[in-house]
Amino acid sequence: MRDIKKRLEQKGWSKKDINKTVRIIEQAKANKHPKIKILDKSVYWISLIAAIIGNSVISFSLIPFLLAMESFQLYIIIITIGVSFGLLFELLIRTIEHLEAKHHIFLGIIIPLIAIINVIIIVTISNALEKIINIENPHNPLLAGIAYAIAFMLPYLAYQLFLKNKY
Repeated sequence: MRDIKKRLEQKGWSKKDINKTVRIIEQAKANKHPKIKILDKSVYWISLIAAIIGNSVISFSLIPFLLAMESFQLYIIIITIGVSFGLLFELLIRTIEHLEAKHHIFLGIIIPLIAIINVIIIVTISNALEKIINIENPHNPLLAGIAYAIAFMLPYLAYQLFLKNKY
């Protein structure tokens, strides 16, 4: 509620109107049906699980690229996929209305970690497959993981840092 109060003060609202608005919002939250409250919480967790599963699927889809491509082309694909999935995830998170700062902080920490871990695992598997198939194209798992995680987080960070105040 502090965020709402602060934003309304910045827009020039009077203290009386701000307090009335906050009271209305708090009453609306208190009067929500219990099933709606459960649904609100589950949307957040379902979104988080979807992001984790999506990151895993994307990581596995990188295996053919890791086997076939050299570093420059590979990193272009990793960055493109990371930004694309990051945009999708950012739009999903932005549409969840009840997220607070603590939710954004948690998402900002857990999702890049999962992305890095997934890509490191996949690059390691890919490098092992290259040895089995006798292909000379090893890649650095940590570098690929960091490239994907940064690309994945770019849309979220861009919105939080530059676009949030405009909308």
